[in-house]
Parts: sequence; structure tokens; C-alpha cells
Amino acid sequence: MKSLLVGLSCLLSAVVGRTSPATPRPTTRPAPARRVPPKYPTDALIAACRTKAAEIRKAHGAKLNVIERPPFVVAGDMSAARLDSYAKWSVLRPARAMWASYFRKKPNDVITVFLFAGQKNYIAYARRDYPRGGQPYFGYFMSSDRRMVMDINTGTGTLVHELTHALIVYDFPGVPSWFNEGLGSLHEQCNVQERGITGLTNWRLPGLQDAIRKKKLRPLADLVTQRDFYGRRQGTNYAQARYFCMYMQKKGLLKRFYDHFRANHRGRGADLKAIEHVFAKKLPEIEKAFVQWAMTLRFRP
Repeated sequence: MKSLLVGLSCLLSAVVGRTSPATPRPTTRPAPARRVPPKYPTDALIAACRTKAAEIRKAHGAKLNVIERPPFVVAGDMSAARLDSYAKWSVLRPARAMWASYFRKKPNDVITVFLFAGQKNYIAYARRDYPRGGQPYFGYFMSSDRRMVMDINTGTGTLVHELTHALIVYDFPGVPSWFNEGLGSLHEQCNVQERGITGLTNWRLPGLQDAIRKKKLRPLADLVTQRDFYGRRQGTNYAQARYFCMYMQKKGLLKRFYDHFRANHRGRGADLKAIEHVFAKKLPEIEKAFVQWAMTLRFRP
């Protein structure tokens, strides 16, 4: 009987072993799909550039060559080869550098660029915007219809300056004038590379240093909190804002400041708070070091 029970026990164990479910194997999860960035420029923006280029050709005929480089349409009273060179090196290349350095959002509208090889044709065109005269000597940007107009014979510095204004509005709506003009004027004299743009000393430096020597430079707190940039101190304001942006660039803080300020620019004293946050210092200490640094700079025309 005992051997019979043992036999039945072994038989039962064998049957259970055969019918028990196997240990489940770990499943391999598929790797997450790589996020494909949206196409830029979009088909709609390409089509809009084509339409804008056709409008310019119809309005100006053979007087202007026109090149489409979405989001830009570039027109000018020069050879197509020369115009294409400006479009490539003085519009598209700095735009890509600014997108790589600062701006996350790109234009979804057409930006038109009119380049004139001399004051005669530049002034003739500018009369539509300044019927009574008084147009800026180098060039200007009309934000109402995203249009840049330049006497390109005066150099490409103003072009890159105004290009900064044309692009920043998409990424930082409501940017305060002191920083908008500070960054724009920083790009008047710059080194443009594929992944970045670096401002260099320029003709605004002597005016800044003269104001410092004569103790006429306004406090930095006033520059960044008072909304009077285009008032009677406009010339010095440009120089002070430009070289303060360059000082942040020198300290490796300009991009960090831009990102932080864009996210925290609302509210009373936001400009000052953003500066102190990024520098991790109080403004008087920052300003003292900035002024001392500015006086060590040299510019040779």
C-alpha cells in the first residue's frame, strides 16, 4: 500500500509539473519613438514668401531683384549674385545664429528685407514711410508689416541690429526697450558662427566712456526700470544697454539672463530682480564692476 501511495504521489507531481503554467518571460518594451521636430519653414510660410516675392516684382519690376529665403524675402537694387550673398551671409546666417543662441520660436510670418546700394534709392523708397523726411540714416524696421529697409552701402551692422528686433518679437513679446535695443546694438559689430553670435566693441564705446568720465551716466537701475529709453538720453542709453549686454556676454551670463528674463519679465522691478538673480549679486556691486570693465575696453575704427 505504501509503495502504491508513493507511486500515486509521483504520478500526481508529474502531472502537476506538466500542467502548471510556465514562468512568464519579461517582455521587451519598444523604444520610444524619436520626436521629429516640426518642419521649418512650413509649406504655408514658403507659399506666403512666394506670394510676397511676386507682389514685390509686380510693384518694382526690373528695378529690384528678389530672392526668397523663407521666412525672408530679400529685394535689392543690385545684381542677383550680390543680393544672394547678402541674403545668405547677412540675413540667414545671423538669424540661424540667434535661433541657436537665444530664440526658441521662429517667425510664422514673412519678413521682407529691402537693401539699397546707396542713399539715393534708399531715401526714395523711405519716403513712403517718412513722407516728411527724417528717416534713419542707415536703415530701419517697420514692425507693423515686418519690413526692414537698409542702405547696405553703410555696412551690414544695422541690418543685423534690425534683424534682431524682427526676430525677438516672436520669442519674447513685450521685451523691454532697454534689452531689445541692447541686444540689437550688440549685434551691430559681431562675430557670427553657425551656433552662436558674439558682440564686439564698436563706435558706441567712446560715448559710454565719456559719460562715465564726466559722471553723467545714469544709474543702471534707472536704465532697466524707467521706461524712457527713447527720451533725451537716447544716445547714451543705447551705449549703456549695449555694453551691459556685452558685459553679461563676457561673464557667460547673457543667454542665461535672456532665458530667465523672458520667463520672469512681468511685474514691478522684474528687470532688476532678473539681473540680480543671474549674477547672484546686488545691483550696486554689479554696476561698479561693469563700469570698471567698460573703461578697460578699446575700440579702433
